[in-house]
Amino acid sequence: MRVLLVEDHIDIRRLFEQVIEARGHDVTACADGESAWEAYSRRPYELVLLDWELRGGGMDGLQVCRTIRSSPGGDRCVIVMITGHDSPESLRTALQAGVNDYLVKPVGVEFLKLRLTIAEQWVESVRRRFAAEDQAQALQSQLADHGKFHDLIGRSPAMVVLYEEIQKVAAVDATVLIEGETGTGKELVARAIHLSSRRASHTFLAVNCAGFTDSILGSQLFGHKKGAFTGAIDNQEGVFEAAQGGTIFLDEIGDISPAVQTSLLRVLQEREVTRLGESKPRKVDVRVVVATHHNLAEDVEKGTFRRDLLYRIKVARLQLAPLRERLTDIPLLVHAFLGQFRSVMEKPVLQVSPEALQVLINHSWPGNVRELKSAVESALIHCKGTVVRVEDLPPEVRNPEPAATYVHFKRQDERTRMVGALQQTGGNRSEAARLLGMSRRTFYRRLAEYDVSALGDGGDAPLQ
Repeated sequence: MRVLLVEDHIDIRRLFEQVIEARGHDVTACADGESAWEAYSRRPYELVLLDWELRGGGMDGLQVCRTIRSSPGGDRCVIVMITGHDSPESLRTALQAGVNDYLVKPVGVEFLKLRLTIAEQWVESVRRRFAAEDQAQALQSQLADHGKFHDLIGRSPAMVVLYEEIQKVAAVDATVLIEGETGTGKELVARAIHLSSRRASHTFLAVNCAGFTDSILGSQLFGHKKGAFTGAIDNQEGVFEAAQGGTIFLDEIGDISPAVQTSLLRVLQEREVTRLGESKPRKVDVRVVVATHHNLAEDVEKGTFRRDLLYRIKVARLQLAPLRERLTDIPLLVHAFLGQFRSVMEKPVLQVSPEALQVLINHSWPGNVRELKSAVESALIHCKGTVVRVEDLPPEVRNPEPAATYVHFKRQDERTRMVGALQQTGGNRSEAARLLGMSRRTFYRRLAEYDVSALGDGGDAPLQ
């Protein structure tokens, strides 16, 4: 470590310097306060051994200590005061000035070595603490500059492509279908579309369509007239009216009933809604973004989803990659969640240990980003120090399912996504690869591995 030794007695200074250098440290020795501060201001030191009573009429050790502590980064060093004063009042004065330790003269060599051992441990502790804070600040800066798009976090190729696609669809007023597994952040994507569009200054409303009866969901979407159904005690506008000029996000649209599908199709076609119990339509001006984890094409074949509604909502389509396909984003996500929950819980947790982070990266994340967020929150609850350890993580993350099960699941899901991308791009393999964030070579290799037949050239150039 870098040591600044400040002692005006030449014999004591030389002895201390020899002992410190013998321990492998880089020592700068000064005889007065002014030269000590000049040396420190040029090159900060990790340990300062400082004599209180410096002769010469300039800065004494206490003044040097206060000057160091008040300088930028002055809290990053350990200061040990050496003095002949041994009273409680002197000790209190030194501690108030920012001294970490206190040695009373005369100081023998063996005692000096012992206190240096303690100081070395102290310096290492300070190093770790500030390294963690520096890492957190650097990552936060990096995230703000390169890894965040509205509330979406990630710098993986799949996320970069997604950001580009969001900006494209936001520029037009078409209906957007967002597809992806549960927990991949479909509502965040919908909000990003809204905030990137001309409607950003107007309302954004989200409705989860799963689990409602026809009357309740119809009332939520389209509004109702008093007495339209049991419990309708007042006239009520729906979200289509409430979001006038803005954007509506309909999550889990694959779960709505045929009756509500019919009403929704009319709204999208005619740009007007009719409240339940009324006959007069009301004009609405809203942008509609929908999402599902279903394969709607399969639902159409099963007869559970209207084909004409699918055509209407998939004017623009975005496919979200599962977290297991964007593992490089996990450190950024973990850092963001750590900061969020640290503030809410008021716990001084600064970072995740490298071992715990590797466990998080290795997990299959069937619940995607939502599951990762929950895991980080759970880890902070159990964390007893400033660093999240492996033992703080949820048991299902520490002890994942067998790899074979995960690999099979991943391959099936990737094959489905590749087929969907080819359908979306009319068989253009290069465009489909870009949409999925894959290189063309990787995409072509996976086509062969999964036995996916080409859907047509679509203007594709030969693979080089």
